[in-house]
Amino acid sequence: MLCCRLVVVSLLVAVTIGCTWIPRVDQQNYCYADYAFEAEVKSPKNLMGLYYKYEIYIHTVFKGDIKEKLATDTIYGDGPYHSCGRQILKPDTTYLIYAKERDDKVKIVSYKKIDMVSDDDKMRMTTKYDCSCKIKFNYDKIRGVPNAPKLPAATENECNVPDDWCSKNAYCKRNDEGQCTWGELGSCNYE
Repeated sequence: MLCCRLVVVSLLVAVTIGCTWIPRVDQQNYCYADYAFEAEVKSPKNLMGLYYKYEIYIHTVFKGDIKEKLATDTIYGDGPYHSCGRQILKPDTTYLIYAKERDDKVKIVSYKKIDMVSDDDKMRMTTKYDCSCKIKFNYDKIRGVPNAPKLPAATENECNVPDDWCSKNAYCKRNDEGQCTWGELGSCNYE
């Protein structure tokens, strides 16, 4: 009986931690994804609450050979029963989509309507994001821990996120000396 309780508590903790908000910059989602592309959603289908299945028309590919992978132009998003929330895309709407191949399906990592994506966002994504650099946050400071210690100095493969960071316009890229450095391109606001 104790073993069953331990398993249930462990599962609840895992689900809770798995859905906890963790600060990120767009570059982290881009680098995690196998594919980044602009696509129009044609027809969504709810698959028994587990997933949404989307037929899409791909306009522009920014990362990965998604057109070779998708013989049917179908991607999947989390459904209403997903513990961290669902991924609902509207038909006849164009999105910038980051996706990852899992379980022989292309699944959405993150998305935003294309009218929320600026030319600077596209330039940052295609010329500034360096996936060989690791982005480090001071989570204690973000959580408001009193007297939170500073992060150790970044190594050449890391960028420490500054206190006044903005998730929309930030990037981490190697400079000419090979050091990963923090940068910003474009507005921090959605205009």
